[in-house]
Amino acid sequence: MVLSAQTAIWIACTAGVYALALQLYRRANSAPYLHPVVTSSAVIIAVLIGLNETYANFQAATHLLSEALELATVAIAIPLYHERHRLVALWRPFIIALIGATIVNLTVAFVVGKVCQLNQVSLMSVMTKSVTTPVAIGISDLIGGDSSLVAVIVISTGIIGAVLGPWLLRRSGVEDPVAIGLALGTLSHGVGTARAFQIHPTAGAFAGLSMAICAILTSLLLPSLMTALLG
Repeated sequence: MVLSAQTAIWIACTAGVYALALQLYRRANSAPYLHPVVTSSAVIIAVLIGLNETYANFQAATHLLSEALELATVAIAIPLYHERHRLVALWRPFIIALIGATIVNLTVAFVVGKVCQLNQVSLMSVMTKSVTTPVAIGISDLIGGDSSLVAVIVISTGIIGAVLGPWLLRRSGVEDPVAIGLALGTLSHGVGTARAFQIHPTAGAFAGLSMAICAILTSLLLPSLMTALLG
């Protein structure tokens, strides 16, 4: 496959900016406010604005990175396989915790949306906040959300969770890598899973599993739940 010059430039620019942001993050001893997703996103946005380039063109040029991300997500199965014995021992409380977390996520999102008096489209979009972006967009199409708004909400949730989540968990005395992975994967999906791998391989493995199961549970529960609540 031959890449166009524009595609090659944008892929190189995106990868280079993220690499520099990651290096800065590591030199700053993983300071939360310098999380590479935050800093690299800010730089890319600034570049797009400065060049008067549309996001649609940028997305089209960097679609190979999105496809690579899908492969990287599947690869999370490898560290999870290494943790299979722990998973077998913990699967019952693990599943119960995920079901409870999914219900809490949906309940909090619905209550906040109602308190803020969001219109129906915005409320539907907020309800998908803790599901990984591709699944969230698919769910929003079923329940009447706005895919652009969904993407912003989901990505923002992931960044905020990855930045503040580990700090809140430490302050709460949570040190078990399984619990850390469950929390970050459930609340902050892909970005949280990447952060969990930085904390501990076990945390990353369980975060990836939590992200996947949470997406499945939400996709099964949310359409019927919103029909019952708003129908």
